[in-house]
Amino acid sequence: MPVRKVMLGTLITFTGLTLLSLKDSFTFEIGIIYCLLTAFLYAIHIVANNYFARTVDALQLGIFQLGFTGILGLIASLLFEPFSWPIGAVSWAAIVSLAIICSAFGFVVQSIAQNYTTPENTGFIFSLEPITAAIFAFLFLGEKMVMQEYIGATIILIGIFVANHTPKKRIEYGMN
Repeated sequence: MPVRKVMLGTLITFTGLTLLSLKDSFTFEIGIIYCLLTAFLYAIHIVANNYFARTVDALQLGIFQLGFTGILGLIASLLFEPFSWPIGAVSWAAIVSLAIICSAFGFVVQSIAQNYTTPENTGFIFSLEPITAAIFAFLFLGEKMVMQEYIGATIILIGIFVANHTPKKRIEYGMN
């Protein structure tokens, strides 16, 4: 079981993620439920990845995960989507760069990095993803955030701080 501060930080971060994801009406639409389910399943993946990254070669584990995910994605796309080839060099460049940078690099590096940290820290690092996505959307796409989203992002940062903060040890000065 995680220590108390990690559990508290997780609860705070979850609250922030919820505020960041919910619409103004504070209703749970189906997309939000899918998002929360995916987050839960990804947490299971992080814990399992932590175990296996410490027992097998982490590089091979990351490559295996990438290959397995690619095969499942290909099967799902052939079953549920009409087939079409990307059109133009820009589309191919986007697909190749996203496949290498986001997928291949992410899966392989995560497996290797989890040898040096805990699953809790990995989860908290990944909880920064919606914040960075919002920052990039603001910088590159001109998107605006509403107050609820700013509050959610702030609460996420507070949750990460709570979970990872280690208070300085008090130094007692004794008199002889």
